[in-house]
Amino acid sequence: MRSGSEVALAAAKERWNGLRTQISGQEIELAEAIFSIADILSENLSVVAALEDSSRPAETRARLVTDLFSGKIRGEVLDLLTGLARDRWSESGDIIRSLEHLGAYTLLLGAQRDNELSRVEEEIYVSMRTLRHERGLRLTLSDDHYPAAGRAELAQQIFASCSPYAQRLIMRAVVHTGRGRTLAQSLTRYLDLAAQLDQHIVASITSAVPLTRDQEDRLRSILTRTYNKGVAIHVTLDPAVIGGIRIHVGDDVIDGTLASRITALRENFTN
Repeated sequence: MRSGSEVALAAAKERWNGLRTQISGQEIELAEAIFSIADILSENLSVVAALEDSSRPAETRARLVTDLFSGKIRGEVLDLLTGLARDRWSESGDIIRSLEHLGAYTLLLGAQRDNELSRVEEEIYVSMRTLRHERGLRLTLSDDHYPAAGRAELAQQIFASCSPYAQRLIMRAVVHTGRGRTLAQSLTRYLDLAAQLDQHIVASITSAVPLTRDQEDRLRSILTRTYNKGVAIHVTLDPAVIGGIRIHVGDDVIDGTLASRITALRENFTN
């Protein structure tokens, strides 16, 4: 989203945070209500256009929300959507994208309240690793020729051992696939959001062999000093790297693998 919409989303999160004491223990139900509104709006783009039309007075847009949804959705979610309608948006569909963000944010708030945020982050990462290696499963869950509800139910069965918060985030990523975002992209966004909420960054490490606890601790210490922020480390094993490690932190890539060195040498000889 562009800066104008980012400002509107930040303001919506602040308003939503003001309700945290009232919604404690209800995060899953509220997130599902938010996601259901996002789904409804995705099927009614003319309504979205009207809600995002800045040429119309803010109160007119807010009244449209009340006319359409009053008595049909939870009061807290109605207030949330009404506030979004009053805001100004940079691009078409940003209200829907904001609802998706706020639904995931609400689930992660619930995980944080239950002291399960780190667990949820790890479970999402493990699910990404599973989907990376299980191509058939990844394609099935991403195939929008199958009903979204059926794919979400399949994901729930496969990741049944995960916490309720992680399960619902994975299911939502499956449902959201095909709306301009891949399954991996949705899960990555959830990881980033969890890291922001827990005030750390995520380092994805690719190695041919498992790292020892001491190696992980030394690497975490180096990255913490480098980025001046707490670091969560997730390790993926890939024999193709042969030796060494590859580190991804946001857009930064540090490739110290033997495979990359061999490739570089081969290119030098070729040239």
